[in-house]
Amino acid sequence: MYLERLVINNIKRIRKERGISQEKLAEACNTATSYIGLMEIYKNVPKLSTIERIAAALDVDPLVFFQDVNKISQEQEFEIQNKKRKILLLFEKEIDNILHNR
Repeated sequence: MYLERLVINNIKRIRKERGISQEKLAEACNTATSYIGLMEIYKNVPKLSTIERIAAALDVDPLVFFQDVNKISQEQEFEIQNKKRKILLLFEKEIDNILHNR
């Protein structure tokens, strides 16, 4: 179910980013508007062939729908951890300064 929601969420997000209505997307995919609407509320799960048509209509690679944009890369996580360490070191130095100046 994770992949179904991921794909549907990405389709909906990209459709909205492109300013394309459900009606226009349905028309471009040769499907009913109600199908797109029901898909976006998780009542319909698109088949791979439908995903390919939607990707073509949105002018994206179908694989984009399977990418979790909320997941950060290992490189980004490493950078965040380094920044946390630097901040903690600054706090430690400041605390030491405050305690030793009394």
